[in-house]
Amino acid sequence: MLVLSFRDDDPGSHAALQQMLNDLPPWSVARVALQPLSPRAVDELAARAGRPAAGLHQATAGNPFYLTEVLASGVVDAQHGVPSTVREAVQTRVARLGAAAQDVLNALCPVPGPVELGLIRALLPQGASAVDACLAHGVLVAQRGALAFRHELARRALLDAMAPAKRRQAHARVLGAMTDSLPVPGGAQPALSRLMHHANEAGDAERVLALAPLAAREAAAVGAHREAALHLAAALRVADSAPPALRAQLYESWSYEAGLSLAIDAQVIDARHQAINLWQQLGRLDKVGLNLRWLSRLHWYQGNSILAERYAEQAVATLEPLPPGPELAWAFSVRSQFYMLQDRTDLAVQWGERACALAEQLGEAEVLCHALNNVGTAELFAGRPGGQEKLERSLKLALEGGFHEQAARVYTNVSEHAVVFKDYARAEHWLTEGIAFDRQHDLDAWTHYLVGWQAQLRLEQGRLDDAERIAREVLATPRLTAVMRLPAMSVLARVRVRRGEADATQLLDQALAIALPTGEVQRIAPVVTAMAEAAWLRGDAQGCLDALRHLERQPGAGVNAWEAGEVAVWRRRAGQRALLPPHAAAPWRLELGGDPLAAAQAWLDLGAPNEAALALLQAACSGPRESASKVLAQVLEIADSIGARAAAARVRGLAHAWGLDVDLPHRHKPPRLPAPRSAQPARSLSARELQVLDHLAKGRNDAEIAAQLGVALRASRVCGLAQARRNQSCRCRDGRTRAGAVTEVPRLGGVWSL
Repeated sequence: MLVLSFRDDDPGSHAALQQMLNDLPPWSVARVALQPLSPRAVDELAARAGRPAAGLHQATAGNPFYLTEVLASGVVDAQHGVPSTVREAVQTRVARLGAAAQDVLNALCPVPGPVELGLIRALLPQGASAVDACLAHGVLVAQRGALAFRHELARRALLDAMAPAKRRQAHARVLGAMTDSLPVPGGAQPALSRLMHHANEAGDAERVLALAPLAAREAAAVGAHREAALHLAAALRVADSAPPALRAQLYESWSYEAGLSLAIDAQVIDARHQAINLWQQLGRLDKVGLNLRWLSRLHWYQGNSILAERYAEQAVATLEPLPPGPELAWAFSVRSQFYMLQDRTDLAVQWGERACALAEQLGEAEVLCHALNNVGTAELFAGRPGGQEKLERSLKLALEGGFHEQAARVYTNVSEHAVVFKDYARAEHWLTEGIAFDRQHDLDAWTHYLVGWQAQLRLEQGRLDDAERIAREVLATPRLTAVMRLPAMSVLARVRVRRGEADATQLLDQALAIALPTGEVQRIAPVVTAMAEAAWLRGDAQGCLDALRHLERQPGAGVNAWEAGEVAVWRRRAGQRALLPPHAAAPWRLELGGDPLAAAQAWLDLGAPNEAALALLQAACSGPRESASKVLAQVLEIADSIGARAAAARVRGLAHAWGLDVDLPHRHKPPRLPAPRSAQPARSLSARELQVLDHLAKGRNDAEIAAQLGVALRASRVCGLAQARRNQSCRCRDGRTRAGAVTEVPRLGGVWSL
């Protein structure tokens, strides 16, 4: 047996081999065509090498040589870096071509992606035969009325080999050909992003300044906010000689797009100050007020409530003497937003209604969308009627108008409300939709915050491992602001508290140092109640009360029914007399009313096992000793099942002190609470898997489910789950057996089923 290998993309290199194969009997030759590596294989190899996979498959087209060289070279940016070995291999291959073919490649390599035939004709009026040579040698390939380099890395390698001056000239030729000579069938014009790319690379400052705002607007309209920020940044680099009004607008626009997609840092804030200085010189107080309003928002992101309120007030004061315009409506709405975030409901509604009235008068849909969100959220968290309807209207306006940031705000506020108010099924829905929307539209400022709330949901469901993993992923992201980090940091601290880890106190102190300057109860209360929980589990009642003092005199404290009830319960658990807040949520109200066992059952009905365990622990501490052994055993069962080692240690400490035996030697027959009154989702399934089960119930197949979820079928683990579930026969609650049903899942305190 003879095994031969050859490059089938270079016809001239194996003519003799091909002749020999043709002379052999057909039955004696077996051909194996080697396919490029798939995107999944590229991602796996990148993960093994510890390199980011983004852009690798696109750059290498799955070519194993190019891929392994990129991974071995240490190049971490597959979009730009070209390893020297790849560059040398490409140059060696191109050197075998004639001078005319090399000229073709040098003319086309400045163009990323496919090059249309019309553009090729403009760049190479005499190059037809040379183009054929490039195709014959496999350097170029034909693609539906266009030509492209077989491998993107080969194109970049040729471009990198050019001298800088020659490279700029090549880009200038492409720019001229695209704008002057390129046929435009059907009246289509070249994409502004392509023109901007070549103008920037050609060093044509005048064209960059003209194109950047247009290209940024085009990119932002389709949700490519990161690309929009890059276009504007390129314009700012050559804007020193631009008119002041253009420079001011560039600073203003770049700050907005970069704040959405890159990071809210000192540069983004400084750009607003630069814009304010320029607009002041031009006497544009309307623009000054607009940027003051944005400074309020940016400092809120940084966790500085004092500066946020100051700039919001300055914006209104600057704009009110002017004729009413959209800038004033925005300033009203931002003040409403500020008070909404501090749970100062009346002020939030008052300023929000002023913003809505002015926005409707001026026909400003985005301002109306923003203000409705503020008022609706304030009313929803305060338990007032009408809030949900305002949020639904706000989301409808945002999606219809393409207001990506405003839609992200609705997804965030509704998701947060669902988690805080323990409506976990609703939280799964809104978090999944919101995170997908944010990622699709490059809204990093919103994505990380919302993922932090996903970690909070997992924490409340007793899924500590998932909560910690998600929180750590968020905290590992560089350049996050205080507000973006805080949900994940609070979750991580509480996970460590419940596991009894030594670093929990340090994490809580760090989170409190970030939360207090925000002046917002919604930021402070989760950290403070975690500190109270940690102290109480240690048996430190005074430490529990000391932690709760951080909430005293905070504006907005007690507005939220769940936060008000939780604080009151911790005071009661620590031995302090606590009044029953009239609007406290049901589980807290039951415990404050003297029935912690009923409160524990209510928590199990909601799907919050840790809160159930704490309520039971309080029942054991406050009830008669003769019944304490059974209750402590129930606490221990829950705590052990979710990994809450601190609660388990507290149980064993109390049992030892009281002379009780609460260990569970027969784990296959654990004591159980009464069955919950409502079915809860099985904690062994993820949110994505629950979505798949919902589609299965509607009779959809794997391909239809993948399309609904927006994932590739081959990569869909959840669709694999769907097939596995479909192949099983499971017994339903009504006793019937059918394929695709999910069996009853025995959990603590009863049966959870789907």
